Amino acid sequence: MIHRSSLWLLILLVVNGVWLGSAQVPFPGKCPDVKVVDPFDVEEYLGVWYEYAKYPFSFEIGRKCISATYGLLDESTVSVLNAGISQLTGQPSNITGTAKLLGPGQLAVEFFPGQPQTEPNYLVLGTDYESYAVVYSCTSVTPFANLKLVWILTRERVPSTETIDKAEKILVDNNISQAPLVQTAQKNCSEQ
Repeated sequence: MIHRSSLWLLILLVVNGVWLGSAQVPFPGKCPDVKVVDPFDVEEYLGVWYEYAKYPFSFEIGRKCISATYGLLDESTVSVLNAGISQLTGQPSNITGTAKLLGPGQLAVEFFPGQPQTEPNYLVLGTDYESYAVVYSCTSVTPFANLKLVWILTRERVPSTETIDKAEKILVDNNISQAPLVQTAQKNCSEQ
């Protein structure tokens, strides 16, 4: 049962998250244990992934045709290019960064100089490398609350139902809620 003070803290996080455009969805409690892909073949993971669905994420509000492209910089560093198109203006936008491989299925992604790359913030919970990947991030903000992100990525802009079923099973197996998932528009996409 959630204590009254914990409930107020969670409400405050939600209000602040909406007001400040928080990049994650708040949940009660500590970050749960999840299973990552082990072993993880970073070279097989490289290339273009299309965002099928995600938890609401402030940096992607009003965007469609979102993709992530990963390239190998060295044996433990990956280049990251996230791209999308504004649904309002039709203008493409992107952001580049790097990701350090910290362990099997565990990366620390950095988009801004000075961001620490010592703790994993990109956990690959499941992938077959050819059709789907399920990515997760969780940050404990107090012993009573955490902030989560989830992405379902696919190699095709419009994946098959079978591919999505496999990805959603990974979420079920890790007891991760699918309720906050929002499908990403992947139609009428020009190459960015």
